[in-house]
Amino acid sequence: MEKQEFTELPSLEEIKSLIAEYENADLENVSFNKLSVQLRKLKWIPFLTAKLHQGFHIERARINRPDEIFYTEKDISYRNDYENIKTYGRANVKHNSLFYGAIESDVIKHPRLINLIETSQIFRNLDKVKVDKADFIMTLGKWRIKQDIEVVEMVFNENSIKNSKDVKKSYEEHLERLTKEHPKNLEQFKLILEFFSNQFAKKEIEKDTDYMISAAYADFAMTWNNFHGLKYPSVKSDYQGHNIVLTPAAVEQFLELEIAAMFRVTKDGENSVISPIKHSTDFGPLNCKFKWVDYKPQQFKVEK
Repeated sequence: MEKQEFTELPSLEEIKSLIAEYENADLENVSFNKLSVQLRKLKWIPFLTAKLHQGFHIERARINRPDEIFYTEKDISYRNDYENIKTYGRANVKHNSLFYGAIESDVIKHPRLINLIETSQIFRNLDKVKVDKADFIMTLGKWRIKQDIEVVEMVFNENSIKNSKDVKKSYEEHLERLTKEHPKNLEQFKLILEFFSNQFAKKEIEKDTDYMISAAYADFAMTWNNFHGLKYPSVKSDYQGHNIVLTPAAVEQFLELEIAAMFRVTKDGENSVISPIKHSTDFGPLNCKFKWVDYKPQQFKVEK
């Protein structure tokens, strides 16, 4: 960041006014290009970063259709059907494929649980729709990080700071550095960071355009500033888990698939159980021909 940028920052009141305009706009009737240009009126789009360390793992899940089995890494990794990506996601714009996954947090040690509630309609909507029974198959991929990856992290949302020791620690470290390096503009920086973090932490999603601002921020980070991805608290886990989103290029450069596994997920009233049924570590040439092996019966309960 050049010093010149900070002299051009809007005042605190101007930033508040801009944020109010963004938040009150009917984004269904705003083009993505217009939104991107308007967001640049903030003058400083912040990118605070963290490292995903070598040797750690990222997990990603897909829900199988009835009788469906996946046999390639392509099936369980980022989407390749770009023309069919017709809606905004929390980090992706239309027709743009990203790799969404999860990593271990201080509270949730099994990222597959985060994947389950993020990908399954049944578990995503427990607060809205009561589902007494469910029975389906989930396929999980577990990728090892081959070398450190620098990603942008979103840690200035108040609720996620309260609910996650990991987020609170990162927030305090970033705030301390900003306080030392930019004391004159600290309040402006905090306000902008809180605004974008709040977009990634948004719970009430009625339509895909509710993701437009967070998707625009991610686009600034990955397309315009060449970051490999973002890390943000999992909304569906009440901010206690960590979601990771990476570009396809970053996946191919930094990740290596170690294991794929199929799980049966059942729900009967308040009881939910995940049972491993098959796994594969022999993926074939270029990971395009999985050889599945049956698991011996084993179960663990989904903790609320």
